[in-house]
Amino acid sequence: MTLFLPSAPTPPPACVSSAAAGLLPVRQVMARSETTIRVLVVEDEPLYAEQLEAALEDLGYEPVGPAADARIALALHRTETVDLALLDVQLRGATDGIQLAAQLLAHRPIPLVFLTSHADGPTFERAQEVGPAAYLTKPVDPDALQRALALAVRNFGAAPPAAAPPPPPATVPDALFVKENGLLEKIRLSLVQSVAAEDKLCALTLADRTVHVRMPLRELVMHLPADRFVQIQRSYYVNVEHIERLDPVRHLVQVGKQLLPVSRLYQDELLRRLRTIG
Repeated sequence: MTLFLPSAPTPPPACVSSAAAGLLPVRQVMARSETTIRVLVVEDEPLYAEQLEAALEDLGYEPVGPAADARIALALHRTETVDLALLDVQLRGATDGIQLAAQLLAHRPIPLVFLTSHADGPTFERAQEVGPAAYLTKPVDPDALQRALALAVRNFGAAPPAAAPPPPPATVPDALFVKENGLLEKIRLSLVQSVAAEDKLCALTLADRTVHVRMPLRELVMHLPADRFVQIQRSYYVNVEHIERLDPVRHLVQVGKQLLPVSRLYQDELLRRLRTIG
């Protein structure tokens, strides 16, 4: 099947020093003297994320997050005031930091600063396509971090406003169209219980059948409502509206008639998305 859009163990990271002699306070760099610059931190290593937050606070910035994956980062970008994004390139999950950057810019343009542990040429070339203000190699030198952030905000504020993008084409809400046997069949996303990667295909599980789509998972998830679908494994997303039970001790979730394992990496975000009482 082909998907059509409707036409109408890792070593501990090196520490980031949060203080460096000779760094200018951010207030001397920004014209917005009354407003603290809010920086979205996207980093999947908890210890390193904490160190980045501490460094940002010492430099006069206000951290937002941290976000451990693309879905959390997008949700924060939509719901919080964010002036700048500090992104790890190698994120866990189907969407890496470069793909996430493009999604953030599509929602609302902001200056971007990339962090990476792998300064290889192909990755750098991909990163250039989204126009980052800086591309820093871990462990981050505090002087370099301060200067990159200051230049990112200054240059972004000095740039002329971009032309407004053309309005998107009209689409059918809450639906995708899947091509099968020469026909386009409408699949309502509200009826999709889960989405899983299967080799080069994606399996969309509904109550009565499974539909296969010829598209990588990292591309398909861009068309799923972020407020409805949540990641539970590296290659598995579920619709929170179809969750029947969750066992946080055995790390299992029942979605419709499916009993699925939940990775420890994603369980906290899954719990956060569920309204719990008692």
